[in-house]
Amino acid sequence: MEPDDLVEVAPDILRLRLPMDEGIDHVNLYLVRDGAGWLLFDTGVDSADARACWERLLSGPLAGGLTRIVVSHHHPDHLGLARWLHERTGAVVYLRPEERDAADQTALPTPEAMDACRNYFGLHGMEAGDVTAITGDLLRRFLACDTRFQSRTLEHGEVLQVGRYRFDVLVQGGHSVAQFCLHEPTAGLLLTGDQLLERITPNLSLLPWGDRHPLRHYLASLEQIEALDLRCVLPAHHGVYAGGVARARGLIRHHERALERFRARLQPGMKAMDVATAVYGRRRDVLDRFLALTESLAHLQYLEEQSEISQDAEARWHPRHPVAASTTAVALTA
Repeated sequence: MEPDDLVEVAPDILRLRLPMDEGIDHVNLYLVRDGAGWLLFDTGVDSADARACWERLLSGPLAGGLTRIVVSHHHPDHLGLARWLHERTGAVVYLRPEERDAADQTALPTPEAMDACRNYFGLHGMEAGDVTAITGDLLRRFLACDTRFQSRTLEHGEVLQVGRYRFDVLVQGGHSVAQFCLHEPTAGLLLTGDQLLERITPNLSLLPWGDRHPLRHYLASLEQIEALDLRCVLPAHHGVYAGGVARARGLIRHHERALERFRARLQPGMKAMDVATAVYGRRRDVLDRFLALTESLAHLQYLEEQSEISQDAEARWHPRHPVAASTTAVALTA
């Protein structure tokens, strides 16, 4: 471990930064003093290096052990080590049942689930080779997690007492179906998982499982965050920062601008993959094409809910009113 991998970021709160091999090169986990031990917020990707790091910590600075584990959502940099840490420490794990179900569905556990996933991406215009790569390897390798452990849940509005802190539990959709955030109103702290990142925008994906209205729910969550007293945001990636309310407003504006580009680029009869290419450009990597398609579907669905566009029986999209074409590309969210 490097000297700055485990640092105090607030009284009785430590940030643990673990490396990642894919995409963003790290994930931030948080430990909150909980009596003689620690509550852990998120667990990191399951890898030999991560397990070795945890062994060193649990026999050293975290020898008091873990009392509870809160998993913000089902993506592997957050859920990945939950089972192993639960078995290693005996800590109770809190995970929303919707998140457990999404993790299980990501593994495509049955032939029927595999066929439904293939049909979904093919219907929306993904090339056959990409469909095969995603359903045959990518989803399991990059996104699936082991959920074979017992867990409890928390409800939106519930109060979680952890040492000196009383956290209000927030359950928010968009990036994932029911992501936990923890807000401490007295200290003005927010543990956000991926919901409110300072330097990047969370990916919003419309998939065959998970959040059925990701953009609508994400915008609602940002409006909720706008109303909070925030002085310090503890995100899953990059640094701790102030200005969480301003960041929430900035993310709302980001998606408003993105919607303008989707309106401008959509031509009658386009498949969602055609729209994704028109908005984001042709992506070189299959994972990036997957993210571009699923994020495009989230934005197209939102416009459909606003009665601005429609989708026909062949999953082709049509604007309800003619829109002038735009030539400006939009950045793909992370």
